[in-house]
Amino acid sequence: MKAVFIAEYGEPDRLTYGDVPEPRIDREEVLVQVRACSLNRREMFVREGSHGTRTSLPQVMGMEGAGDVVQVGEGVTNIQVGDRVFGRLRGAYAEYAKGPYQDLYPLPEGMSYQEGSTISVVFPTAWHLLICRDKVSLGEDVLIMAAGSGVGIAAIQIAKGAGCRVFTTASTDEKLEKAMALGADVGINYREEEFSKRVLELTDGQGVDLVLDHIGAPVWEQCFASIKRGGRFINCGVSAGHLVQLHLGQLWTRDLTIMGSSGRPREDMPKILPLLARGDLKPVIAKAFPLEQATEAHRVMEASDFFGKIVLYN
Repeated sequence: MKAVFIAEYGEPDRLTYGDVPEPRIDREEVLVQVRACSLNRREMFVREGSHGTRTSLPQVMGMEGAGDVVQVGEGVTNIQVGDRVFGRLRGAYAEYAKGPYQDLYPLPEGMSYQEGSTISVVFPTAWHLLICRDKVSLGEDVLIMAAGSGVGIAAIQIAKGAGCRVFTTASTDEKLEKAMALGADVGINYREEEFSKRVLELTDGQGVDLVLDHIGAPVWEQCFASIKRGGRFINCGVSAGHLVQLHLGQLWTRDLTIMGSSGRPREDMPKILPLLARGDLKPVIAKAFPLEQATEAHRVMEASDFFGKIVLYN
């Protein structure tokens, strides 16, 4: 079968489109003919061999997708050949990929394969951050970093659905307009002004109840300055740097809470599926490329000049 893999670490041109053996499933796995898969920041790190992602090579890329079930293991009873599914797939940049049946879900009626391929990482991550870990409350002010990212897009919709006033940041006014269309109340162009100052202006000097970040070091100081007394900071990634300085005196005198969290799809996806099926939560696709153009797709992702998820399709 055709797939995109790396035989050595490096820049996007290290991605190879070529022939690899078709995956073989065990008794609790499902083989899927992949119709679409989406890119995640972690795959940039895997390709580079950075952020602790080094593994045995060659490695077929990709961690989530959508497609048609073509084979099920003998221990699988809830998924049938021919079902349209989405979820976590090992080696999703390929014509065929496999995954545990517990990580695959029925594609909502009317949803495209490309849309389905963007769900299983960012929506459970944002849900677990806001609803499960933080337990965000009606009427709270929430600042969500990186409006155009997958997690940002999911978090904006979830926070708005929970009754929050949503602040968000982006590098262009065009991205902010799209964020407002998804439900954000306040958009701040961080290239034109310090977002922490704008947040304080709009909250009468108090700050927001919660800051959600997955960027890391470059935005840490302004994120910290944006939190109100008694507020919270929650992080699910450090795509731009992980070492920061923390003023412990301010941490306790301002009565702040700092948390870290990641997604738990098996626990949270059953709660998210009805919202996706009703259209209360909507996937957003920035660009789609044929599988053989994965190198170009990685270059686009590295440039960060997009809003939504980047997709590869067969």
